[in-house]
Amino acid sequence: MAAAPSQAERKKCWFARDLYWKCLDENNDDKSKCLKLREQFENTCSLSWVKYFDRRKGYLKFKDKMENDGYEPIDGVKKKSGTS
Repeated sequence: MAAAPSQAERKKCWFARDLYWKCLDENNDDKSKCLKLREQFENTCSLSWVKYFDRRKGYLKFKDKMENDGYEPIDGVKKKSGTS
């Protein structure tokens, strides 16, 4: 089992993640424009952290979209009512 990252290692990872995410935000999520930062992110953080942060970024985009744009119910799906 790998040792937990030190505080300095975590800060480096978060910094690399923040730079990569900023690049994605500034380039409409065009990953091809952020390849060097992605490589730095992957080399700085453990694979499990990279996977976690990738999922987190997707979740945060989804959450923001739901909060700002709302959602459209799927056709044919009825909402449950409180009575049977």
